[in-house]
Amino acid sequence: MADLPKLEVPELECAEVILPTPANFTNFFGGLATLPAKLLALAENMAEEERDKFLKQSEDLQKILDDIREFFGPYDPKLKKLSIPEKEWEIMVQRLLEEYPMYVQSKIMELIGVLFPLEVSLPILGLNIDVVKLVTDREYLTQLQADIAGFGADVEAQIADLGDDLSAEELQKQIDKLRNDKIDSLYDLLPDEYKYFDGEYGLENQELKSKQIMDYIKNESTKFMNGQLFSGFGGLIDLFDEIWSALGLPSLPVPLTGPDVGAMIKAIIDAEKAKMDTELAKLSQPNQIDKDKLLREMHESIISQLEDLEILGFKISSLLGGDFTESTETLDFKIARISAKLKEFRENWQTYLLKKWMEKVTSFFDAIGLGALTEWITFTFCDFLKLIGIPTTVDLSSLSNITTITETVAGLESQIPETSW
Repeated sequence: MADLPKLEVPELECAEVILPTPANFTNFFGGLATLPAKLLALAENMAEEERDKFLKQSEDLQKILDDIREFFGPYDPKLKKLSIPEKEWEIMVQRLLEEYPMYVQSKIMELIGVLFPLEVSLPILGLNIDVVKLVTDREYLTQLQADIAGFGADVEAQIADLGDDLSAEELQKQIDKLRNDKIDSLYDLLPDEYKYFDGEYGLENQELKSKQIMDYIKNESTKFMNGQLFSGFGGLIDLFDEIWSALGLPSLPVPLTGPDVGAMIKAIIDAEKAKMDTELAKLSQPNQIDKDKLLREMHESIISQLEDLEILGFKISSLLGGDFTESTETLDFKIARISAKLKEFRENWQTYLLKKWMEKVTSFFDAIGLGALTEWITFTFCDFLKLIGIPTTVDLSSLSNITTITETVAGLESQIPETSW
């Protein structure tokens, strides 16, 4: 009898950290997500008496994943025309980690707003985003994602106006065009460093382009909320200036003015494209083999340089929490992953500095009746997982061929010298 394929996944961590990294969750769920299809493929070539155990484990594991995926509903890309389970889980984990600091920001904003009203509406890409609802109202988030993906009321109204005389095939073609046009109308407005999955690096997919749109909205919302927090804290200090002066507390930290992550990424990509064009120009009649070789070299160089980038004293490997054990590798996903993490961390670092300042001025918050602010200073990623009901353990004991391994990965906080803030 053939043995079931063995799989090692990292032990799932409920990390008590303020600056979480994605590698643990992504490798755990991504690793499991690749196995059901592998088991089915192996079963196809087996005799009937051997096939059953492979089919059963595939079904059992898929049920475990499907049940857990229900908890990740707000982060699920729900791809309809592309199926890469490993990457779908990576997207869900990315969105989960993005939401955690934004949720903390929104709760602090709500408390400050009791005494000093803050702006919550962010105009972006022709839309008006309520940054608080974005992370506290699931219906709002679901509808926004549907609108961006071409499933909103505007596109549905256009679909309803399509002629009744169209064949089923032509009708579907027109529907797809309307949805794609909506995605492209927003995608075209993105900064260059968000424009992936458009075919330039090998993978073209409209649904993943809509993911990039959401990535941009989330990152800009985080940046906007940081700005509002600075305004809010400054407003509270002005409102209660006598109390503030009497306590003799440290001033607000200076807002970050750099680095420009987008410019860093764009400079690397533009330089490599120019280098490739120069090499092509040297060839009198380049054939497809020559072009593919230069393209591959360009891709490898881009990834190498992005992986070597450092932001605010941290290498990208530290920000990701280690290596990703992926069976499906694409340049688009790799660049998008690094790009998203760099931009996300830049804003999360700003929030982190604000929280370290908050630790030093809790006496002020207590004096003005906002002592509740302090609970969000130490609200960890694990606290967030428990709050929103994401499972922090998965029972794999019935799957003897799957083992979990303990990986000791130091949290980012442990790498930060106190002088940094």
